[in-house]
Amino acid sequence: MKSQGLMVAVVLLALAVAGYAVASRVYGFPFLGLPAPRSPEPVPGMYSLGLMITNLDDPGRFIRVQIELELYDGSKSTLVSQRVSEIKTDIYALLRAKKYDDLAGESGLRNLQTEILDRLNKKFPGLVKNVYFSEFLIQ
Repeated sequence: MKSQGLMVAVVLLALAVAGYAVASRVYGFPFLGLPAPRSPEPVPGMYSLGLMITNLDDPGRFIRVQIELELYDGSKSTLVSQRVSEIKTDIYALLRAKKYDDLAGESGLRNLQTEILDRLNKKFPGLVKNVYFSEFLIQ
């Protein structure tokens, strides 16, 4: 009788230890004061929108620009691919409303970067980390 009670106690102890081990793997080690394991950070990625050429809101003026998007999560490039026409249409509308003086100099370039970034993140929150120009010509 005593050995049977001891056997039940050993089995219950083994189940408790196994349950704790499984819970610790899934939820971290809360009983030891250690944080739960974090999910891996997404790997950033780049997406090229290609060459874009359009007239400015000044007679005889145009812009030629190649835009690269830095994505917070590179795996989201498929989303950008699926919506690239919509993205480029928004950027073309923004560019066509600009005058030469709006884009001239470093401040013009930086302001345009910020406007494109804000516009894209308003439509696609948390998607685009930064906007880069690999080519930028206004004439």
